[in-house]
Amino acid sequence: MDTFDLYSLEHYYNLGGYLLLTMLFLFLSSIFYRKLMIARVSAFMMLTLKIGEIAYRHIYLNESLVEMLPLHLCNIAFITAVFTMILKSFFFFEITYFWSIGAFFALLNPEVMLSFPNFWNISFFITHYYLFFTVAFCMMFWNFRPTKKGLIRAFTSLNLIFILVFFLNIRLGTNYMFVNYKPHFKSLIDYLGPWPYYILSFEVIGGSLFYLAYLPFKKKRPRFSTKF
Repeated sequence: MDTFDLYSLEHYYNLGGYLLLTMLFLFLSSIFYRKLMIARVSAFMMLTLKIGEIAYRHIYLNESLVEMLPLHLCNIAFITAVFTMILKSFFFFEITYFWSIGAFFALLNPEVMLSFPNFWNISFFITHYYLFFTVAFCMMFWNFRPTKKGLIRAFTSLNLIFILVFFLNIRLGTNYMFVNYKPHFKSLIDYLGPWPYYILSFEVIGGSLFYLAYLPFKKKRPRFSTKF
């Protein structure tokens, strides 16, 4: 099995190819009237794919189940995306919307070892792009829009999860969300300083990106009163 090379032609092909595939499925979704059924079917399909990926990596690649728990940000966001689509939930939509920013950076620096058409490679890109599909689907067909309360809720809950995962990592000997130490592979975290300072950088960058993602939907207040 060939290894996956970061910023290789394959990497760029994957980014562009799965983006086009996402746009194609959004177009096909617009054709059908029963949007909730499409959302639920897509969610169950993605959930099956993700479970299949975990089983494949455990059985054929001998990876420990402890190291594949859904405790990285994108995996947690994937779960909220599934709930969003199954329940048509605005609550989970807002969390998925803001947390999907992490998927963008994960795709730029994918934690996948094997090249296409390996099952792990395919599942990684599809499930990460599914976060964008979910957000776009909800905004296009259900008219969902993020709010200021949603921003605060997403940022606060993310920090609470950081704290919980930090202590779970100590207990399990893992490094989910990379909050206990830097990843062993090259990543953008290398440019954010040593531990624990890069976590503070996470806070500043993450909060700024959340706010920028909210700005297009921020309600503008009139400068002057319309009352006489």
